[in-house]
Amino acid sequence: MARQSIKEYLTNNPRGVLVLDGGQGTELENRGIKVANPVWSTVPFINESFWLDPASKDREIVKSMYSDFLRSGAQVLMTITYQASFKSVSENTRIQTLSEYNDLLTKIVSFSRECIGDDKWLVGCIGAWGAHNCSEFTGDYGATPEKIDFLEYFKPQLMNFNENQDLDIIGFETVPNFHELKAILSWDTSIISKPFFIGLSVHEHGVLRDGTTMHEIAEFIKSLGPKMNPNFTLLGINCVSYNHSHDILESLHKEMPGFPLIAYPNSGEVYDTVKKIWNPKESQMLAWDDIVERYINSGARIIGGCCRTSPKDIQAIREAVDRCDGC
Repeated sequence: MARQSIKEYLTNNPRGVLVLDGGQGTELENRGIKVANPVWSTVPFINESFWLDPASKDREIVKSMYSDFLRSGAQVLMTITYQASFKSVSENTRIQTLSEYNDLLTKIVSFSRECIGDDKWLVGCIGAWGAHNCSEFTGDYGATPEKIDFLEYFKPQLMNFNENQDLDIIGFETVPNFHELKAILSWDTSIISKPFFIGLSVHEHGVLRDGTTMHEIAEFIKSLGPKMNPNFTLLGINCVSYNHSHDILESLHKEMPGFPLIAYPNSGEVYDTVKKIWNPKESQMLAWDDIVERYINSGARIIGGCCRTSPKDIQAIREAVDRCDGC
């Protein structure tokens, strides 16, 4: 039996909440893959041995990561392609041509689908423009962000994902800059032909990393009216402060009460963009039970974890979602 379109599921089950997987890069690193690389967690796929050797250690690690998230209750899982833009890959690996790049992405997606099976939803993960220079945590896109050709940057990965039938939805993650958000939302179905969501990179005090408020974002989206791409399925927050995430999502929900939201915060640790390390975890003021209930009451339809969250966290989210059925 073919799985239902994720957009149809969300439409036909207005109270249904899906569970997303967690910090893939964290899990790969914990299991022995060194992801401190310009292409981040995509690094194992760059090695020919991954594809040529069925018993490759890295293959087994990636499989085990997916398997553990599945056992924890994830229904929606991501491809490990956050930092796999053509710019990042071509500037930092042996892969130089669009043909080679498309072959790589297609193999990654196919392998991911093989790992999760046919009954789960698969997200084609696309990192923000700032992912290539680690500015997704600052929103600082230079003096003239309005002049950046965002489509040129995203197009190779986006076109590949549009055509790949193994993918159910495209996720633009950790978007920190209003100009980038406006660019993505200006693209019609000829550019984004699949359902897609946008995860915003937001300060703990509730504004986009570049200072844009949730009110400004909501007003812009409302202004699009019939010009908005009908494939725009969810908006939300990712890789944000665990302790403040529920308040941030609530503020977005108040501005856009009828729009489906997505939330997947980090574990509570704070990333130092200069030293490129995670600082110690802040004490969690609320348990997953409380956070998940707050998310659901604020319109969340997909809930999971981002950096430093583990299968244990996803299991806690799954149990909280089940307990909150109808809350």
